[in-house]
Amino acid sequence: MWDQTYLLSELPPAAETAEDVKFVCEALELLRGATVLDLCCGQGRHGQLLADKGMKVVGLDSSRFLLTEAQKNASSSQNRLHLVEGDTRHIPLKPVCDAVINLFTSFGFFEDNDNKKVITAIAAALKPSGKLLLEHWNPYAVLQLDQTRNWWWMSESLLALAEVEYDPASGRLSDYRTVIDISTGAIRESVNRIRFYFPTELKGMLASAGLKVRAMYGDFDSSPFLTESRRLITIAEKC
Repeated sequence: MWDQTYLLSELPPAAETAEDVKFVCEALELLRGATVLDLCCGQGRHGQLLADKGMKVVGLDSSRFLLTEAQKNASSSQNRLHLVEGDTRHIPLKPVCDAVINLFTSFGFFEDNDNKKVITAIAAALKPSGKLLLEHWNPYAVLQLDQTRNWWWMSESLLALAEVEYDPASGRLSDYRTVIDISTGAIRESVNRIRFYFPTELKGMLASAGLKVRAMYGDFDSSPFLTESRRLITIAEKC
C-alpha cells in the first residue's frame, strides 16, 4: 500500500499541509533549532516544511519507496532533514527529541500490545518535558465509515476502490483497497487494519508510558475536541 499508488491517493493539497505545520509549531511551541521526530513521515510533506522553518527533523518510516521520494523532494534545507527506515515500535533514538509528531492517521496499525510499544518508544525518544502530537480520525466518527464504498480515478489509467468495515467491539477498521490498471488489466489488492482509541483509552496508554495529556483538539484550526469533530489531535508531555 505504501508505494506509488499511495502518492496518487487522497493526499491533501500543499496549502492544507502548510496549515497543519503552522498548527504543529504553535501547539508544540517549537523554536528554530528544535529536534523533531516525524514518525511515519511518508514522502516528507510535513517534515520538509518543518526543516524549512529551521527545525532539525528526523523522518522515520517503514516504506523505503516513500523515503526515497522524500529524499528526492528535499529542498536546500535537506541538511536539517534526516531520513531513517525503521519500525515505530523500535525507534533508534535516545531521549534527544523536543517533539514527536505522528500525523495523518498513522497510529494503530498493530495489535494493542504493539501499539503500546510504539507509545513507549516515543516516550523514550523524548527529552524531559518533550511533547507528542498524535493526530488521527475521530474515533466517534469512524463508525459512520462502516460498509462505505468509494471509487475514484488515481490517474488516467488507474481506478481505485476503497471498501471499509468497522468492528465496534474491537475498535478496528479494515480498509480494503483494489487498484485496477485499465491499460493492462492488472489488479492489485491490499488491506490496512487500524485500531482507533477513544480519548480515555489513549490517556491511559500515554500515562502508562509517562506522558501526560495536555490538550485535545478536533482539528488543525485549534477547535476543541467534540464527538462530532473531524479529527482527534492529542498533545501530551513527557513527565
